Amino acid sequence: MLAQLPSVINQQPENWLIQPEQHTGGRSLVVFFWSISCTMCKEKMPSFLHFAKEESLFFDMLFVHVPRSAADLAVHEIKEYMQQLDVPVYLDHKHQMKNTFRVQKLPSIALIDKKGRLRHIQAGGNFTTMLTKQLDSLKYS
Repeated sequence: MLAQLPSVINQQPENWLIQPEQHTGGRSLVVFFWSISCTMCKEKMPSFLHFAKEESLFFDMLFVHVPRSAADLAVHEIKEYMQQLDVPVYLDHKHQMKNTFRVQKLPSIALIDKKGRLRHIQAGGNFTTMLTKQLDSLKYS
């Protein structure tokens, strides 16, 4: 599991659509909060996936699905949407991670350092200068 996540996060197998690889951990973590019903999330997903592949040497990546309505709880739809991707997907159906990281809008990106401390959170899918600077500071710390 992901050592960087706070211990209050329930990382039981039933909460993972796609579990992280065994060697995950020991690096900073970039978390992408999204929902299957979020149009902007789907628009930003390809650029975040591209970023995730480019930065995979420096960061662990996690996609956290946050349901916005009861319709978003359909795991088969999420699985179908994400099945072609080889990324860890956490199902935050009880909003545990969303609440822990105080996510207000989707999509959101959270940066967690190697020690599990939240270093930056940003709503919206744009990789702004601020996010890039935060990533660079984590990359070389």
